[in-house]
Amino acid sequence: MSRYRVVPAIVTLLAGFITSVLLILNKYSLEVFVWIVLLVMVCFFVASWLVVYALNRLADKMEEEQKEEENIDQDEDIPDIDLDNIDSIEGVDGKDFDYSDFRDE
Repeated sequence: MSRYRVVPAIVTLLAGFITSVLLILNKYSLEVFVWIVLLVMVCFFVASWLVVYALNRLADKMEEEQKEEENIDQDEDIPDIDLDNIDSIEGVDGKDFDYSDFRDE
């Protein structure tokens, strides 16, 4: 669903209203008035639709990057352990782990 789906309609109606007011104040004939308003509204609708399309793509790209960053952060917190060779993991100073090293005396 588009985040900005109402923007083209609002921009088009606003452009049509402003154009109508200016044409009425300048006393244009009805035929010229209709063609100018129609042309202005079509142009503004197409332009605003293109802007909304670009904004939606940009927002989607930013969301994907944010999700990737979150996934990378989560992956860094969990160390990778090779469970097949767990017996070959050595402790500190190159010696094997011993349970007595971890007991409190």
